[in-house]
Amino acid sequence: MRGRSQASPGQAEINPYRSIASGPAGRIGCHLRYFGEVDSTQRVAAEFARNGASQGTVIIAERQSAGRGRLSRTWHSPGGVNLYMTVILRPRMPLAEVSQLSLVAGVAVAQALETIAPGLVALKWPNDIWLRQRKAGGIIAEAVTDAAHGLLCVLLGIGLNLNLGSKDIPPELSGKATSVLIATGRKCDRVQLAASLFNLLDLRFKEAEAGGFSAVRKVYERYFALSGRKVTVSDGRMATTGIVRGIDADGALILETGNGLNRILTGDVSLEGAYD
Repeated sequence: MRGRSQASPGQAEINPYRSIASGPAGRIGCHLRYFGEVDSTQRVAAEFARNGASQGTVIIAERQSAGRGRLSRTWHSPGGVNLYMTVILRPRMPLAEVSQLSLVAGVAVAQALETIAPGLVALKWPNDIWLRQRKAGGIIAEAVTDAAHGLLCVLLGIGLNLNLGSKDIPPELSGKATSVLIATGRKCDRVQLAASLFNLLDLRFKEAEAGGFSAVRKVYERYFALSGRKVTVSDGRMATTGIVRGIDADGALILETGNGLNRILTGDVSLEGAYD
């Protein structure tokens, strides 16, 4: 199946994740839609959401032919080794706080990976998952709004390199990308990891829905990779260089420059020595 989200033939394939689709309505993972191949789980999830898919529905694909990351970047998505998923969320929160959900999801992902890669996991603000200072995953939180700019739902996309071998990493990503297999030398059980991730996402999402990013901030800081590092943040219009001094209660990056402390809400971060 390519670029389509109908149940046939993609859903005809054996679904290894079937056993972990459970829980009450609204729980993350209560409904699961599995595909052998799609263009992008984000696009498929958007289609399901338009058709009324409930809070907590998860779209999982074995392979993406046009996987998307943040800032419309392409996500390398070979089949059968990694985890590509999008969760449909219908949060009770202001539209302005939706970007915090990628940070909240980062906490859940880090905690899930910690069980199979202890001491190796870090979070690079705003949406990268690191293992041994190499990128092993990414998160994207896309808001879907109505004509009056009211929040309809959020499409929370997560891509994790789990059992990807070093020979399968494209040359342009060599030295930058990694996987659980590469970082630990061991393959992981993708279904077991997904089950753990569903549970942690559900827990952290509920905490954030009630109390915002500040509810998970302390846990995020345990995995935060940038504290004290010299970085350059670009928002597409200008670039700002400084020393990272932390994350505030709203998830903004606190950057110290020659002009004092700056509060950065969004941007692309590059840092010296990131892939040494």
